[in-house]
Amino acid sequence: NQDSYETQPESWLYAFLSNFIDYLYVALPITIIVVLCKRTNLVPLFIKKNSIVQSLVYGTAIDSETPSIEDGLPLVVSSDCNNDEHQSTRSDRSNNVINNIWHLLFCFFGLQISFLTWGVLQEKIMTQTYQFRYSYLESHIEQLSDNLIKITSTDLMNGNRVEIRFRNAQFLVLFNRILAFMIAAIVLRFKRKHSNRRSIVSSIKINHSSPIETNHRSLPPYYLYVFCSLSNIMSSWCQYEALKYVSFPAQVLSKGCKMIPTMLMNSLMIGKKQKREEWFFALMISFGMTIFLLNEKVKHHRILSENFLSGVIILILYLTFDSFTSNWQQSLFDQYHSLTSFDMMFAVNLFSVLFTSISLMKQHDFWPILSILVENPVLLRDCIILSICSAAGQLFIFYTISKFGAIIFTLIMTLRQALAILLSCLIYSHQISSLGFVGILIIFGSLLTKYYQKFRMKKQPKSKSNQNVL
Repeated sequence: NQDSYETQPESWLYAFLSNFIDYLYVALPITIIVVLCKRTNLVPLFIKKNSIVQSLVYGTAIDSETPSIEDGLPLVVSSDCNNDEHQSTRSDRSNNVINNIWHLLFCFFGLQISFLTWGVLQEKIMTQTYQFRYSYLESHIEQLSDNLIKITSTDLMNGNRVEIRFRNAQFLVLFNRILAFMIAAIVLRFKRKHSNRRSIVSSIKINHSSPIETNHRSLPPYYLYVFCSLSNIMSSWCQYEALKYVSFPAQVLSKGCKMIPTMLMNSLMIGKKQKREEWFFALMISFGMTIFLLNEKVKHHRILSENFLSGVIILILYLTFDSFTSNWQQSLFDQYHSLTSFDMMFAVNLFSVLFTSISLMKQHDFWPILSILVENPVLLRDCIILSICSAAGQLFIFYTISKFGAIIFTLIMTLRQALAILLSCLIYSHQISSLGFVGILIIFGSLLTKYYQKFRMKKQPKSKSNQNVL
């Protein structure tokens, strides 16, 4: 039970800043290389012609088109589906209704099983205890910092067993990204086995100061992925870290409030103006979330008020980073039409693995965590299944949107959020008051109404065209 422990409110901020500073050890050298290559003549030509430097700084061109059903699909799908016009076309849809129903059921259960299991394990790893041998902790006490584990109880009468909580959210991010990176690499290997690629920089004439250009037959330079990779791992870290301060239902419901930062990012990054009804739904969802969080604060009155405030701040950071990630990725898809979801998945996770692994090693946490996993097979099993569910969920996202569109996908994921809250309450004994249920009803009612309006607006042009034919 989350009420049974407290976390120092300043610990998350220290970890957040430490991680970010560590990421600069990767980001700054990349920045220096890009600036030197694009803005100066200091770099020798043979270095600029190096294939790694070319891909990093200038991008790659595709000699032959590699068609894919998920072209133009963002890796992180926004819950408000503002980018419906960019969703991939429904290719090769069967005229057989039964076949479509089977496909829909496959997508539905695939998404539900993947993300519900992922949610249950996410909460278990970050909030529940695991048993360790007292002798193990005693022999490794110098390597096991408070950033890794928290000892909750010791039972010397029961085989010297010690109850601990796993605390390192960054390692979970790394664990998930490694498998996602491997899957994307394997898919791209098979997809482009016969595709020949050459560098954009194929001659001596190199434009040092050219801005990012829209090229329908090229892939973006790899340094552009650094931005969304950073925001992606920071949002994932905040998502895990928030569970130390707020309940899992609160974390799930906060995703509904993603509409406001997403719309703000749309306005700032691509100049897209939102309709009044969009702002109305966003404010209603935020109002429902506020009611639920007030219920959380009353329910967890024994926890330090600073802890609750820390949880709210972390959720806000999570939504902000997540919104930036999806908008930045969408801008890349808009500029580079040959870019596929698996290209994005590969590049983003490549940098994410670099960022998080170097940070863990610099903080001297990487090898102690591996030792912890070897010592406790249950924790290792949970981390592996968590990573598998996360990667499988991404594949189901790509397939569902390509097959049935973003609205059907969003409705399935909205139902998943409701089921995730129900499962969390049943498994981990969360209690929601009547005021909390009011907040939940406002949030899901607003979401469903919003998606129904979008669905009706998409159907209107078709019905009008049919009337004109008659």
